[in-house]
Amino acid sequence: MESSQDPQPSQKLRVVHLADHTGRLQVIFPDSNMLDISAVSRITKRRFEPVSNFHSSGDPLIRPNSVTTILEANILKEMAFSIRTKVNGHYHDTTTEALKDMFSGPLNRFEPISIDTQLIKRPVDNHEDDEEQILQALGRFQSIRLKQRLEETLEIPPLPASSHRIIRLSSDATAGTDDLCDVIALDPSLAAQVVSWASSPYYGAPGSIESVEDAIIRVLGFDMVMNLALGLSMGNAFQAPEDGPRHYEDFWLDSVSNAVLMESLVKAMPMQKRPKLGHAYLAGLLHNFGYLAISTILPPHFSILSRYQEANAHLSSELIEMQILHFTKEQLGSWLLRYWSLPDNIWTAIRYSKKPHYYGEHAMLAKLLYTAFQLRNDEDLDPSVLQEIGLSLEEAEACRDAVYQKSAELQKMVVLINKMNA
Repeated sequence: MESSQDPQPSQKLRVVHLADHTGRLQVIFPDSNMLDISAVSRITKRRFEPVSNFHSSGDPLIRPNSVTTILEANILKEMAFSIRTKVNGHYHDTTTEALKDMFSGPLNRFEPISIDTQLIKRPVDNHEDDEEQILQALGRFQSIRLKQRLEETLEIPPLPASSHRIIRLSSDATAGTDDLCDVIALDPSLAAQVVSWASSPYYGAPGSIESVEDAIIRVLGFDMVMNLALGLSMGNAFQAPEDGPRHYEDFWLDSVSNAVLMESLVKAMPMQKRPKLGHAYLAGLLHNFGYLAISTILPPHFSILSRYQEANAHLSSELIEMQILHFTKEQLGSWLLRYWSLPDNIWTAIRYSKKPHYYGEHAMLAKLLYTAFQLRNDEDLDPSVLQEIGLSLEEAEACRDAVYQKSAELQKMVVLINKMNA
């Protein structure tokens, strides 16, 4: 095989290692496809799962004929390929004949084990159609009794009382610090979280923070505390998932990191473009709420989804969710937040956070969520979005890097949340 640092039109191949209790299996398929774990199980009559290693670039190629290998049958229709033998290594060009010769032994076979991502249905464009799409999707799950309305179909945990109180307070234009302190004080765990949050080295407040009132007046401000308390209390409605993708960060670490990055981005924006800081923080904190909802409401399907995410780390979560669930976590999460009467700009921004060219109501907050996601996942940012939010790429990356530099402080905040939610 010849080395190619920048392969041209040849089809890139992806290598993934699977295993069960009796041994390992290597699968090879086009990088533009999704590995179908169910197809592998049907072909082998075994229940394989991805190995615990996680590489967005795929696993290293195991020497041919030293382990059982299944290759996607459709790659035989192509003429040229490129494949890499090491994680993050260079691609090497090869041909159909060379590939057939390389994997001609008794341990190898060509079978249909992947799905062309172009054939995967996309989510509906408008959030007004989400409920119908989710209901149709749930109708495919034989274990769920479909009813006329989504809230009747899903067994949704009740919204915590503290969240109800804070939502009501947020709609009261005359509410002040005393009112907010009184509401948070009704939930001692929530009050302790807010005080500890304000006391965190991340904010570097001088002296000790003794009360929620201190947290509001001296450190975080009324708007921030209200939205922080709302986000934390809503997170308590669901348990953090236990059978998620093994490469996925702690749910709260992901949420908190995103929230503080949103806060940093808003502060760096031109004043005239800025959304409310507290709302940006809350949207960041709840951006992945649909993930939490799926794990609680649909645990068997969440487990399957997690295994597919591990095996297809090169693909967007939206594609994998549409293939397995036929709706996305953004659709379910935003529907649930809307059902629970959260402010329109929060659930709208979350719903369209993966749509950089959304220009409807509350688009600025949605574009900030998109920007935060791209930055945290080292993905390319659409220059037009940066222009719309008023930041250069260098400014946006500086915000991300500043948050990363304080990761130890954020970890301590997350440990506190997990302790109090245990």
